[in-house]
Amino acid sequence: MNILVVNDDGYQSKGIEILANAFRKIGNVYVVGPHLGQSGASSSITVDRGLTIHEHGNQIWSVEGTPSDCVKFALYGLKLDVNLVVSGVNNGFNIGIDTIYSGTIGATMEALFHGYKAIAFSTDWNYYDVVVKEIDSVIKYVFDYDLLSNEYLLNVNFPKIGFNESKGIMITDLAIRGFDVNYSLNENKMVSSRTFKPYEYIEQTDLWAFKHGYTSITPLKLGNGDSVNVKKLNEKIKMK
Repeated sequence: MNILVVNDDGYQSKGIEILANAFRKIGNVYVVGPHLGQSGASSSITVDRGLTIHEHGNQIWSVEGTPSDCVKFALYGLKLDVNLVVSGVNNGFNIGIDTIYSGTIGATMEALFHGYKAIAFSTDWNYYDVVVKEIDSVIKYVFDYDLLSNEYLLNVNFPKIGFNESKGIMITDLAIRGFDVNYSLNENKMVSSRTFKPYEYIEQTDLWAFKHGYTSITPLKLGNGDSVNVKKLNEKIKMK
């Protein structure tokens, strides 16, 4: 099995090293990561300039671009023949609305768009203890239960800081969770801060699992089409 490993924290991050080493146990690994951190890049790509590529040996490259750029370069620049694309391990959880902004998720969405099976991995801020202990068992779980698909990606989040081990693996839905962004002017610079909105810890969601010590696996689909409301809008037009 040939596996492409990407991320949004940069090709030298701790998380991508953990992820690459874990998948080297089951296949041939290529690492293509951003040259510098790209947190919050979502699915963006570089369109206003060419991409500078750095080769580091041992099947490792870095791209002066976004996580999605990394996927595109690996597949169509290097023309790598891969069976699976994995992204992470992100330094910071990707739960609920985080998945919209995440470059970690963006890379797997890019892979899914091009027909590849994909998994994103994230953990709490600077907390890799559970990841190191349990990533092999999570990977085994995914393959043992045949969870991979070309129709969705898998978003894996390890438990929050404070849990020394996971209570188990839970298949979850995406939580409804958001935040407000506040801006203030400081020495002619705009400084932003996030205030999280109140939310419910609804069982069987990624947020509930994260808070209660479980590793969550959440399937995410590609695209934002809404066929139900297309029908409703057409009905409104016909009524005029």
